[in-house]
Amino acid sequence: MNLIYIATLGIITLASCVNSVRWERIAQREHYIPGSITKFYFRWVRSRSLNRFLLFTSFILCIFSLFFVYVPLLISILNIFTPIGLSFKPRTSPVNVTERLKRATYFYYFLIVIISIISLSFGYGYLLALAANMFSFFIYDQALRFLFNYEKNKSRPFVNSASKIINSKSIPVIGITGSYSKTTTKNTLTQILNQSNKVFVTPESYNNRLGIAKAINEGFEEDHEIAIIEMGTYSNGEIREICSWVRPHISVITGIAPVHLERMKSLENILDAKSEIVELAGSVVINGDDEMLLNEARLWTNQKNVYDCSITSKQAAVCVDYDDGKHDIYVANKYIGTIYGPKLLQLSISLSVGVLLALDLDVKKYINETDSLEKSKHRQNIIKSDLGHTIIDNSFNSNPMGIEYSLESLQELGSTESLRYLVTPGMIELGSDQFAINYAFASEASQIIDKALIVGKTNKNALKIGFQEHDIDYEIFLNRDEAVKYLNSIIKPEDIVLYENDLPDHYP
Repeated sequence: MNLIYIATLGIITLASCVNSVRWERIAQREHYIPGSITKFYFRWVRSRSLNRFLLFTSFILCIFSLFFVYVPLLISILNIFTPIGLSFKPRTSPVNVTERLKRATYFYYFLIVIISIISLSFGYGYLLALAANMFSFFIYDQALRFLFNYEKNKSRPFVNSASKIINSKSIPVIGITGSYSKTTTKNTLTQILNQSNKVFVTPESYNNRLGIAKAINEGFEEDHEIAIIEMGTYSNGEIREICSWVRPHISVITGIAPVHLERMKSLENILDAKSEIVELAGSVVINGDDEMLLNEARLWTNQKNVYDCSITSKQAAVCVDYDDGKHDIYVANKYIGTIYGPKLLQLSISLSVGVLLALDLDVKKYINETDSLEKSKHRQNIIKSDLGHTIIDNSFNSNPMGIEYSLESLQELGSTESLRYLVTPGMIELGSDQFAINYAFASEASQIIDKALIVGKTNKNALKIGFQEHDIDYEIFLNRDEAVKYLNSIIKPEDIVLYENDLPDHYP
């Protein structure tokens, strides 16, 4: 065994370790779910013909690696840059170097080194080390899989501490979930309750097990009178586990839609997962315009107080009528008062009033104390750019239920001289319906916009076909930064831009 052989093996191993930089980003953005890195690796491979060519080339070169000492080096270097497009440097958000991320990466290093040692010790040549290099994405997934239960057990004291804190006082706890409008409803309810109460609320989108625990451990104070907890889920059982220690007294379900359908597989699974939030609650507040949810709620009426909240029917427990910035509120078909705010808040106001009823509070008093409400950041906020044009920012998390509000805002703003631009990567995690939903989105937007800027390749074909069929001018860009640069070169002060969604940079 010569020095060149050992050095080559070392370089292959080092190259495999370097690959972890990209896998870390995917792991963190996908909540450390085992298998997610492999899934996204092949998404990038499928998205570009160059990546398919490089993958094929690597396999062919493996044959020659048996005969030429420098070929394995070429393969390992090639794999550092594959898949093309998934850069080492994050664009949309930085990697948060947590202890969990360090442990996952260190264990990945351990697996890579062990494979190289086995390759060295048992006479496999470069074969095993080269295989580990080519499939480093898969090995990182195995590291996540191996550590999954360990991480859950390790965080248990942290979660138990949060549980002890939030249950140490007899205050109402309100849990909010749903396929859409969770954060908007949370923020609307907080604004209303804050008029007369000190409210603890989970910040931003801290809606998973550890995010909620962190928020409680760091932010809950002795004089808080009400707690509002937003809960999200990627699989069945997650919300049930959160509720086992948060113990909500009132549960809110905003609605069921094909969001995260790629993970959840069906609307029925989504409904089952979201419905876990009602199991320990005494009262349930639901979107009364969601037929699927309404049918499910009929099973709860014997054990719980159910409040159906509508934006269409005054026969519901709560109804909110919207007209020109005014939300007229009806309880049991009786006018209670008016709150001013954008149309986007109509459902969240209705659900918030339902929570007031469930809390047995004086609804009229709270409504009268609330003059107007504000939208959440990056949710259809209307701002003026430095160049003078109007921006509708709905870049946080687009979904099929919310785009109509965005398009309405785009249509209502501006003058006859205004050009209307749409900058979007489309909507994601919609499973088998993703193409159809994005095509429908493009078709609907075509009735309003003058030009579309398609970002990324994830939904490129669906959006392109939708715009083409309606003779809408469009451009395609690899990422949002490129789209913005182009837009700023052609836009005029009287024009309007809708930014609808923004892909995380681990999406092609």
